[in-house]
Amino acid sequence: MFVAEGLKPDLDNEGWVKGWGVVRNSPWHLVGVYATKDVAETKAVSLGADYEAHYGSHRLDSDDFVYGM
Repeated sequence: MFVAEGLKPDLDNEGWVKGWGVVRNSPWHLVGVYATKDVAETKAVSLGADYEAHYGSHRLDSDDFVYGM
């Protein structure tokens, strides 16, 4: 899974970073976490209609990604 370099730490959650995640909700698939909305949206479109880009928090070394709806 891709994780961009230099993402800002999530100050509320140790070991987590903030960024733009590309996800499929069902079944769950976190493609990657990107530094910019534009790059994440471009990646999501390239993967098809089931994938979306959301800003949220990612736990490093996992496929955990949380975002608000």
